[in-house]
Amino acid sequence: MTLTRRIQPLKHPGVVAAERRTSVVTRSIARGVTLPAGAKLLDAMVDALEDLGATSGQVELLDGSLSRVSYCFPALCEDGSTAVTYSSTHEATVPAKLIAGSATVGYRDGKRLAHCHATWFDSNGDVRGGHLWWETVIGPGPVHAIVHALDEAELICDIDPESRLPVFTPHPCPSRKLEKANSVRAVISRLAPGVEVAAAVREIMREQGFQQASIAGSVGSLVGAAFHRRDNTVAVVDGPATEVTFTGEFDLRDPNAPASWFSGMAIDRFGAVHTGELVEEETIVACAMELLVEEVIR
Repeated sequence: MTLTRRIQPLKHPGVVAAERRTSVVTRSIARGVTLPAGAKLLDAMVDALEDLGATSGQVELLDGSLSRVSYCFPALCEDGSTAVTYSSTHEATVPAKLIAGSATVGYRDGKRLAHCHATWFDSNGDVRGGHLWWETVIGPGPVHAIVHALDEAELICDIDPESRLPVFTPHPCPSRKLEKANSVRAVISRLAPGVEVAAAVREIMREQGFQQASIAGSVGSLVGAAFHRRDNTVAVVDGPATEVTFTGEFDLRDPNAPASWFSGMAIDRFGAVHTGELVEEETIVACAMELLVEEVIR
C-alpha cells in the first residue's frame, strides 16, 4: 500500500500539556542476563535490575520461552472516555517461543510494574503479539535479555491527564552509584501524544552532544505505523493505535548527511504483528512512548 497521507495524531479527551517531552539525563549500564524459568517475567526483570544496583530501567527481550502469556492489544474506546483502550485479556497457547520484546520497569503506587510489548510463536506455530500482563511466566526454559539499568532516573507510572491512560514518566533521583566504568551517557524520556519519535531522538542527541546513539528497550504506541518495503512502497498499519517496540541507531557526525536505521515491531488493534524498517516521519506517538537514547562511542 502506497502512503498517500501523513499519519495524523490522535485527539485525546484530557488537557493537553505544553511540555511534549519529559526527559532525565542519566547513565545506563547494559548487561546481558538470563531470566530463570518458573519466575514471573516482571519479577525476573526487577531482580535483574536490582542485581545491578538500579531500581528502574529498560529491558530488551531477545529470545526464550514462556509457559504462560497473558496479554491484550489496542482497542477502540466506545464510550469516548479515552481515545483508545485495551482489548479483553487473552491467554496464548503455550509453551510459546519468544521472538523479541521490550519493557519499561519501574513503580506504580509504590509497587513494581512493567510496561512490556512482545511477539512470540505460540505452540501452534502462529505469530502473536501484544501488551503482556504481569501474570506472564517464563518457561519451560529461560529468557535471554539485555537489561539497561538507569543510574539517576526512576520510572513512575501514573494516569496521564491528557490521554487518561497509565504511562511511565522518568523522574530524577539521587545517583545509585552504578559502576561508571561500564556505563554510557543516556537520556530516558516520555514522549507525549503527537510527537514524532525519530525527530525526538535527533533533538535529544543535539541537546546532549551525542554524535552517535542507539535506541534500546523503548516501548509505547504509535498512531498506526508505516514500514518501508523492498518494492519502494510503504505498508501502512491501521490505527488508531499500535503497540510498538523499537531498535535502531542514529549518526549525526555529518550534519549534511545524517544517517540512521530504525526498525520496529507493531501489534495492531486486531492482534496482528507487523515488522520492518519504519518510515521515520510517520512515527507519531499515539498515547505515550518510553524512549531510551544511549550514546554510542566507537
